[in-house]
Amino acid sequence: MHDDYFIFDNVIHMFDNRPSNKLGEEGRKIVDSIWGAAKLFSKGPYTAHPTFGDDYIEIEEAYRILFEASDTDMAVAQTVPLMGWFKEGFSPARANHALAKAYPDRVVFCGGVDPLYHGSHGALAEMQRQKEEWNAVSFKFYQSQLNGAVWKADDRYIAYPLWEKALELGVTSVQFHKGLPFGRQLLDHQRPNDIEQAAIDFPELTFIIHHLGMPFVDDTVNIASRHPNVWIALSAWINLYPIQPRVMLDMLGKCLMLVGEDRLLYGSEAFVWPSLQPYIEAFAKLEMPEDLQEGYGYPQITRQAKRKMFGENQARLFGIDVEQKKRELAGKAAAE
Repeated sequence: MHDDYFIFDNVIHMFDNRPSNKLGEEGRKIVDSIWGAAKLFSKGPYTAHPTFGDDYIEIEEAYRILFEASDTDMAVAQTVPLMGWFKEGFSPARANHALAKAYPDRVVFCGGVDPLYHGSHGALAEMQRQKEEWNAVSFKFYQSQLNGAVWKADDRYIAYPLWEKALELGVTSVQFHKGLPFGRQLLDHQRPNDIEQAAIDFPELTFIIHHLGMPFVDDTVNIASRHPNVWIALSAWINLYPIQPRVMLDMLGKCLMLVGEDRLLYGSEAFVWPSLQPYIEAFAKLEMPEDLQEGYGYPQITRQAKRKMFGENQARLFGIDVEQKKRELAGKAAAE
């Protein structure tokens, strides 16, 4: 914990950018796109992984970064099923499951499939396998793939069977990369608008929009403000904050004002940026400037709001008792 905050990181990725996983030149280009963006938003202690372009993360390194070199308490290891550029995806399901299996008290596994590459029936079968064999607690989706291929969350033939399968498996949240296109992905394919009808039709399912849908922040906030089962992940937000603090505070202010503090999730985007403690400390010190409060009506960022965003909201979503988990981790630390 940091300053008594329970930190449950919504998004870490066990990336694999080795040549054996990249699909030729297209794979190299998209890795260069992600790495280039990471380096652009790096300075001082906020630094992109130095060998990201051709590297991967080992389980022991991931544990050290998360739980020895930072105050992270728990994390969601998220699959990235970008199958058009990678054999197993940018962050393969097997690698994320391996981390969760190694440290089940601190890491939960978020699976991921893609109906364009697995096929409709294959995607459903893979969801079931990831739940039954690997205990997936959620599923992550990247709908925009190679050469303009895309599917929509409100497609009754492609997407709705996925949401039905999730609920059938007892998985009550699904997560979406929105905004922040990679390489030559089409920007229009990254809009969050297709989440709205799906959220209406599946009220018992929580739809999590990542990255505030940047640059479609207003759309994302508008949708989440009107649909209580739409949540927003602040993944990438904290990574951009040290470089563009005013811009990022404006975005967060909209979220707090119109969506509220109960449906916002902290996410570090590890291990693209491997030094997590500086981001944790920056988030803990957040304050809303007075001119943004007075001129835009944004609320102050209270300790209660930080507590919820840092981890309590994520724990509630997954049915984890925070106080019990604190005692469990403290007891384990004492025993060591």
